[in-house]
Amino acid sequence: MQCEGMFKFRGLTHVDAGSFTKLDGEVVDYKESYKLKVDELTQYGLQERVFKLAPDSNLLPVLRQLNVYDDVHLLFDVIVYASGCRVIPVGIMKDNQNEKQRNN
Repeated sequence: MQCEGMFKFRGLTHVDAGSFTKLDGEVVDYKESYKLKVDELTQYGLQERVFKLAPDSNLLPVLRQLNVYDDVHLLFDVIVYASGCRVIPVGIMKDNQNEKQRNN
């Protein structure tokens, strides 16, 4: 399933790989990633949305060219699970509304 949406670009942040310890003492490792921050205009006002991107995502070169508060039209894959769903950025819509560019 796919969806798309208009957002205001807020930034792209690199997150180094690392680990943390749960309360029960279990050590959890996590991989390097990027956080894409955008604002979505909803009927209730602006809502910040944060999406996780892999370090090898083809979206990164395009997103690095954006300035804060630039309009960005994102394309998403939606994966539905029994207990929830994931919305994964996979592309950016070009200026022409009929031209979708899938970047993965």
